[in-house]
Amino acid sequence: MSPLMEEKDTPLLKFYVMPDIESVEIQRARGGGKEIRSKVTSLHDVFYKEKEPCHKIYLTADAGFGKTALSKRLVLTWCQAKNCIPNEDEHFKKEDISTMSDFDFVFLLSLRDCSEEWDIDEMIKKQIINYLAHTISTSDFENILSKERCLIILDGLDEFTHAKSDIPHRKARRKCTILTTTRPWKLGVSKISASEIERKLELIGLSKTSSKSLKRTVISLLCGKTDIEKHIQEFDRAISDRGISDLETIPLLLMYLCVLWCDGIELGASRTELYCQTVELLLKRTFEKYPDMQQPREQSQSDIPQCFSEHEHCKEHYTFLQALGQLAFETLFSENKESTLVFSRSVTEKHLTPEYLKLSLNSGMLTQSTEKTLTKQISKFSFSHKTVQEFFCALYISCQNESDVKNIVLNKCKSLQSILDMSTVLVFISGMVNVEIITSISQEFLSVISEDKITSKYRLTTDEDCKPLKDIQDMYMSCMKENTSDKELKLFCQDLFFREDYKQEKYFTYLARLAVHNKNNMASININTLHRGRSLREIIDCCELHELFPINKISYYGKEENARLPVLLDKSAKCVAVTSSLGFPGSWSREMLETLQNNSLLQAIYIYNFEMSHDVLNEFLNYNINRKTMTEIKLWCLFCTKHWRSCAFSLDFSQHSDLRKLELGWIPEVSQLKVNSQVKHVKLHSINLGEMSLPPEMANIESVDLYNVNMSASTLRDLVKVVEKLSHKVTVTIDWSCKIEPETEFEHVKQYIRSSKNFRVTEDWWREFVFETNVES
Repeated sequence: MSPLMEEKDTPLLKFYVMPDIESVEIQRARGGGKEIRSKVTSLHDVFYKEKEPCHKIYLTADAGFGKTALSKRLVLTWCQAKNCIPNEDEHFKKEDISTMSDFDFVFLLSLRDCSEEWDIDEMIKKQIINYLAHTISTSDFENILSKERCLIILDGLDEFTHAKSDIPHRKARRKCTILTTTRPWKLGVSKISASEIERKLELIGLSKTSSKSLKRTVISLLCGKTDIEKHIQEFDRAISDRGISDLETIPLLLMYLCVLWCDGIELGASRTELYCQTVELLLKRTFEKYPDMQQPREQSQSDIPQCFSEHEHCKEHYTFLQALGQLAFETLFSENKESTLVFSRSVTEKHLTPEYLKLSLNSGMLTQSTEKTLTKQISKFSFSHKTVQEFFCALYISCQNESDVKNIVLNKCKSLQSILDMSTVLVFISGMVNVEIITSISQEFLSVISEDKITSKYRLTTDEDCKPLKDIQDMYMSCMKENTSDKELKLFCQDLFFREDYKQEKYFTYLARLAVHNKNNMASININTLHRGRSLREIIDCCELHELFPINKISYYGKEENARLPVLLDKSAKCVAVTSSLGFPGSWSREMLETLQNNSLLQAIYIYNFEMSHDVLNEFLNYNINRKTMTEIKLWCLFCTKHWRSCAFSLDFSQHSDLRKLELGWIPEVSQLKVNSQVKHVKLHSINLGEMSLPPEMANIESVDLYNVNMSASTLRDLVKVVEKLSHKVTVTIDWSCKIEPETEFEHVKQYIRSSKNFRVTEDWWREFVFETNVES
């Protein structure tokens, strides 16, 4: 538990408490995908889904939630499964032991130490195989990974940097399971497709029970086992009085809080203050242990950020802290990505004198490791935790004059990904500098974020989610929490998300403040009220959303509050996505229709699970048909209150020259369907096509998805002929529920596809037949 514990090393089993883990599944629904969360109760749930093993698992969590600790805990559980130590048996669940015993080999790789290798096999050879007592031949190594049941844990994808790619290269192996841990933003901006993630898990922090267990362990170790309940109550009162109870869910910060409190230090009111206090405690303990290292250098008060001003040792050794800050900054944002988190002695000594390096190591702020080669030993250094490095980096930036602070940040934040990469640093800066600086920086971010491809795609389509933009909002929420000054921190943010976390009182208060401040430059509003959070009425009232202001996109997912929807639809957004929750359809009123009809700017629409009167439904469909400027039309689960799905409508989108995506599913009978040749993506569900065919001149089509579609085999053959002529990749999916007649001719078409060099069949079993054009041919 270095640097907080007196011992250099502390057995993980002595302290480890499992944080809560949730599985995040994207459930395929008629109109797309819905995020379904479920609690993970055992390691079996981590590695298996419906009794089938998962081979590509990603586990996400913010800094300090215990990704690395969990990785190490998995290794310990496997060791216990393979070689039981009786007196440690109490630390493990029997079912966890059983699950880990399924693996023949486990490899734990720290990606921060893998800057030179891109291939996972090469990483294992360098980090593990080279250190084993007996040499393993290349063929033996290949056999292990190919034939044995192996678990490879890649810890810290967000800490991996390589010139070739930001994702390590992996070979396809049937028996190999790869568990990758990362901060959430990395998944949002990386090129990892949804099909490459069999299981997505999220560490959501410590539950109240787990938090109490960790407090009990740490406090009993530091304060003794007598009156432990009394000590815990006093600790709880202390953090409650300071309004920082929310930090208890983060294992790393809870450890810091416990150690500081047990040392008699009055706790700060923010994460920045907590890290300041931790630095002060580390210096205090080091000087008590090594008095000769204390060489006070008093600083003028004006040079020191307010958060350090009350800490005696921090003030006296401020030049030392600044030197650490410069090391943190130069490495974290180094052009040489290989030395970002782990750096050489030469890089370290460039910023630290021998005395400062010794103090850094003795205090535990830096750690040292030795790498042996055939001819020499190489020393490498890193900060004790990435957040400690980010804290010192923020300290260095905050020490510059105001214009330089702004220039440094903007120079490093030229894309959405780079802003998120720097998010923890920005949060710490918010706790150190004047609010005006952070306000100004967030204003400059507007153009950076708006011009990013991820943002453009989200704002111009009906996509219901955009994790990176939600992460930007979460970063701003944390910045607002860090501000302990008397001045209100006003931040600029264009994309607002009202999701599950707005249930938290403090989060919603800050979010409402953010919304009110950004009324005139808001680009999108994304509201999900399904999970018993705030009501739509409360969101509209508290955030002043009833006022008219221009906006690009409205996305709403909820139920039973349709009467308030016209307030949102009245914004004349270019993109509108409205989903009534799964189950009974919502009611689409004439007022909602008229509000939509008044929208002269609409270009993308997604409406899901609503019933309408026959006249309203007819007018609604005609509105979409007559708007020739639409780029995206997605209509799902629309029902006529009089005829349910038995009435018929002609849908002619042949004049929609800008239309790129068309999705129709579970709507009334389609008597005629026409599509413009410019369309790129077509998805049809529960539609009776019969002899109707898609236009033969579809030169831009990229995907056709058919589910529960009735059509003639000749129509399918026509489609195959169309896509066969195209030079770009086209994917066609035919679900098992489709009825294509006559069946004998359908089989002939499939056989033609299988045998043709112009196609590649990617799925061919009873549930799905998927093929794509073979571009190479």
